[in-house]
Amino acid sequence: MKNKFFFACALLLLVGGCATAPKFPFTTQVIHNTAYFPVMEMCKADGVTWDYDPLSQVLILKKDGRTLELLVGSDRAILENVPIQLSQPVVLKDSVVWAPIEVRSYLVPAPCPVAVKAGKKEGIYLRPVRIVVLDPGHGGKDPGAIGKNGLREKDVVLDVASKVQKELERCGVVVYLTRDDDRFIPLAERPKIAARKKADIFVSIHANATRSRWIEGFEVYYLSNAVDDDARALAAAENAPLDLEDANFLESLSLKAILWDMIQTENRKESIELARDLGDVVSASMSLKMLGVKGAGFAVLKGSYIPSVLVEIGYLSNRDGERKLRDPQYRKRMAESIAAGIMKFKFYAEASQ
Repeated sequence: MKNKFFFACALLLLVGGCATAPKFPFTTQVIHNTAYFPVMEMCKADGVTWDYDPLSQVLILKKDGRTLELLVGSDRAILENVPIQLSQPVVLKDSVVWAPIEVRSYLVPAPCPVAVKAGKKEGIYLRPVRIVVLDPGHGGKDPGAIGKNGLREKDVVLDVASKVQKELERCGVVVYLTRDDDRFIPLAERPKIAARKKADIFVSIHANATRSRWIEGFEVYYLSNAVDDDARALAAAENAPLDLEDANFLESLSLKAILWDMIQTENRKESIELARDLGDVVSASMSLKMLGVKGAGFAVLKGSYIPSVLVEIGYLSNRDGERKLRDPQYRKRMAESIAAGIMKFKFYAEASQ
């Protein structure tokens, strides 16, 4: 699987494009009509450990708990035990291993490139993305999903959201969290926080659970009438905190339904674009199965007047999913990927003005 977004970012950093951007930080040369770099330069500069077997010509790279295996002469690699496809094969030249420049992005988070001119899609009205509100789901008396070994959704998503905040702030984005500790916030209040902060986009972060314990993967939802039984069931589960809230909120949902529907119709295309960007980047960079970009009736999105999505970062009901979400390094990589997806949308939106 190609990491299309990070590869594109790497190319922008190398050749510039329509905007001025920092150069790729290492020596490059063109091999097979593609930009390559010496892998050992990256290892020395970025703290990547390596092990090379000259007989098998396998180079194993490790950083922050992540492993990438390269084979000289092959355009296939193994990332976290998952086969991936490189743009060109790794080569050995004058006793130096050279790799296509996208290889760095599999181990080292890409810096923030400058947006370049992009084609504008019909019917999508975009604006600069300067302020982002992240919503860690659940909290306080509402633990959310709980894994078989006791991992709680509210704890996982707060940690991931905090890490996404740091990544986006590194890229110059102003970021607010709806909660930064373990407290309960009514669903109606969460989009209001985004409105008060004058946010440009709203991203609610959750972890999923289902009776089918074999299901694992990443999903992104935008507000819509639920289109299938799975979406209805998930919306019902995520809307369960309504039972813990003031009944007046249910009445306000009804009173404002027509207005919200009009506003969400205006933002739905932008929300779908944001959802697709997030899904593409996370599934590629995490080598995680993308279960789809879907519409569902989440109450937490209904009060938002801006492009808004809800992401499910994995399944706590799946044994492997709970194990991964318990790992701080895995959550860090997930946060970096979500931030990269948001930045992809930001670059597109701002380049389309």
